[in-house]
Amino acid sequence: MDSNLKFSLITTVCALLVIIAFSFTAVMN
Repeated sequence: MDSNLKFSLITTVCALLVIIAFSFTAVMN
């Protein structure tokens, strides 16, 4: 597996987790 592709995948997953966490916090408030 290409390391650059893996890095991009990890970055995308982290970004999605941050967005989900932010949305969840906004809904809770």
